[in-house]
Amino acid sequence: MKRLRVPEGPKRSHCRGATLVEFVIAGPLVLFILLVLMQYALLFHARSQLNYATFEAARAGTVANARPTAIRTAFDRAMTGYHGGGTTTAELAASRAKALAEAPFTRIEILSPTRESFDDYHSPALAARLGTSGRVIPNTNLAHLVCPIDRPGCQSNPAANASGQTLQDANLLKLRITYGIPTKKQIPLAGPFMARALALLDPADGDAFRAGLIADGRIPVVAHTVMRMQSAAIEAGNASNPGAGNAGKPVDPGPPPQGPGLPECPVTDPACTPPTVPPPAPEPVPDECDPLTDPGCWSVPSCQAPADWLKGINTTPTTP
Repeated sequence: MKRLRVPEGPKRSHCRGATLVEFVIAGPLVLFILLVLMQYALLFHARSQLNYATFEAARAGTVANARPTAIRTAFDRAMTGYHGGGTTTAELAASRAKALAEAPFTRIEILSPTRESFDDYHSPALAARLGTSGRVIPNTNLAHLVCPIDRPGCQSNPAANASGQTLQDANLLKLRITYGIPTKKQIPLAGPFMARALALLDPADGDAFRAGLIADGRIPVVAHTVMRMQSAAIEAGNASNPGAGNAGKPVDPGPPPQGPGLPECPVTDPACTPPTVPPPAPEPVPDECDPLTDPGCWSVPSCQAPADWLKGINTTPTTP
């Protein structure tokens, strides 16, 4: 009995064709996803560098009276590493030049102190002593002041004043820095795709600077930082941002005070009675322990020596 054989050539050719079609469809998609993941990695790297530069800018501002020039100079210097860095003077100078060239694509905003902060806490006497025509917010003795010394009647209630801040709040330097990643630091296809996606997702963006970065093919990255002022802040075109701040109820984030308070009279006064400190609660006595052998066992301290502590020792005085 003869067996009929079916030719398998066309079937194998059909399978090979299907695999090629699947690869043509799935291959570019998988490759694009890999490019997008690489672009996200570069975004995290840029954000890390921007966070560092923002911190350096804020630190420079806290010791330089919150002047925008000092803040901008420190930021540009800190961004040198993002644009190549270097190990020689020539390489560092070239990277610094690249960082300075990116200055038009970087926006530095001083969110605090605001114009209203200077309205509430300006010290004319301190401004005269510093020799500046701008308004100044005092920075010393903040633990004991609610108003500048020369303006004891200032409006210090954050629920009613113009800034919604206390004097301590007005001494916080808050920065927001927006930077657009250039196309030369983007992954091909993935970077332009992200920029176009941002434009499509928010076509009515009210921020003209951020919209301009996206129109230029850049990817906006934003960093924030808050730092305590170490010098008196001098007004230099600060933005206006009135508000009640914490709904007019500032809350101290620190721990509650521990122990007794300070005496209400001078400690040098013999009649002053210091605050009484309640004795600590006694520790529970462990069960079935020997105080003489167990240091952790409860025992009352005593200065009386045991009765037999001289046993076996000759106590008769000897003559030389």
